[in-house]
Amino acid sequence: MEQKRDTKILVVDDEDYMREVVRRALENVNFEVDEAADGKTALEMLRKYPYNVIITDLRMPGLTGEAIVDEALSLFPETIVIVMTGFGNIQSAVEAIRRGAYDYLPKPFQLAELVMRVEKGIEEQQLKSENRLLRDELQDKYHFSNLVGSSAAMQNIYRLIGVVAQKTSTVLIEGETGTGKELIARAIHYSGPRKDQPLVSVNCGAIPSNLLEDELFGHVKGAFTNAHQHRIGRFEQANHGTLFLDEVSNMPMDLQVKLLRVLQEREFQRVGSATTIKVDVRILAATNGDLLEAVEKGEFRGDLYYRLNVIPIRVPPLKQRRDDIPVLVAHFTRKYCAEQSLALKHVSHTAMKNLMAYEWPGNVRQLENAVEMAVALSGDRPLLDADDFPVVARVSTSDEAFPSIDIPDDGVHFNNMVSELERRLILQSLQVAKGNKKRAASLLHLKRTTFVEKLRRMGMEASESDSDLDLAEA
Repeated sequence: MEQKRDTKILVVDDEDYMREVVRRALENVNFEVDEAADGKTALEMLRKYPYNVIITDLRMPGLTGEAIVDEALSLFPETIVIVMTGFGNIQSAVEAIRRGAYDYLPKPFQLAELVMRVEKGIEEQQLKSENRLLRDELQDKYHFSNLVGSSAAMQNIYRLIGVVAQKTSTVLIEGETGTGKELIARAIHYSGPRKDQPLVSVNCGAIPSNLLEDELFGHVKGAFTNAHQHRIGRFEQANHGTLFLDEVSNMPMDLQVKLLRVLQEREFQRVGSATTIKVDVRILAATNGDLLEAVEKGEFRGDLYYRLNVIPIRVPPLKQRRDDIPVLVAHFTRKYCAEQSLALKHVSHTAMKNLMAYEWPGNVRQLENAVEMAVALSGDRPLLDADDFPVVARVSTSDEAFPSIDIPDDGVHFNNMVSELERRLILQSLQVAKGNKKRAASLLHLKRTTFVEKLRRMGMEASESDSDLDLAEA
């Protein structure tokens, strides 16, 4: 069998027989083992090599096992140290644990028990290392370096993030869908003092309103049918960390009252419980709509709006910061070429001109998807041309893309004209899509639910044949 060369063990004991039986037991399960007959030799070896595991006797002539524990952990804090001790010296073993040793074994012991504890220690060490690596990767991924753009608008956002990240104030991030609001929320969290605490996200628009309260606050066993056990809500999960409420404008009115109370009192109750739970949570919220307009329409509570809007960050749509498009395209091209193990590709002048001229209704997210598709479908070609970006190629940037309208001397009714244009667009999209609503919605860059709602408002409900088309092509 191949040795476990990634894990090297040092056995320290002044008894030759003990060193030999321990070494053989470990080598039998393919560990690589070195030996030291005294503390002085062990320290010399430690200073030359970072052993993963040290197994040492406590009572030896000269340097004791306690000195080895101290020196080993001083040189390499992640080293797993297991001490061996006689039955009458358990107190010394406990002291070694206090100094940082991982575990102890009273002599005599079963060799299988020693191997098990070594393997358990290695497994825990690897888990801690992986968790630390993951945390570092998350901090790198969501730090400023992942926010791409050099426009004046983005520079202002960077400055705001730098300021608010160190605070505990509530932040409201406003912007169209696909502008990167969640990325900004993550940058705020991972740049601040709570970066080692949890960041918990809730999409208020993706969870049915009757389930959202349970999602946020949890419930106790028996609170309702099928509540067979306690459930911890997102607020408790985010305790001492950050809770990100995405699409907060979709939160129902009755739940807005409870959210307001949590923001004011920093406490809540689980569904079905009278026990009050205190929490220390920073709130970051995001919306793709105009919350103030929703307040004026009576669709969102004004007092909650002002509680959320302590520090506002407005993310402009991509069409308002076109200077960032070349930088974003280069960033996404590098990203997807690396992911797909391709040589770095470049974008032609014509393609970049079209990308710059396009309106990007889906914002940065749509641009990223377009670049990913272009890289994936371009094969080994080093240059991405206009044809590699069909979403842009389909749309003319000239005035010919829009119908010519002659306004008579007595004027036109604006709303009627817009409604008629909308009706014609929907009819034409259905014709091109051969009645498939999903495809028709895609042609107009609309969500299917939005498209169906427009049909309903215009008195153009889908027939059974339309539904059949949808099912056939879904």
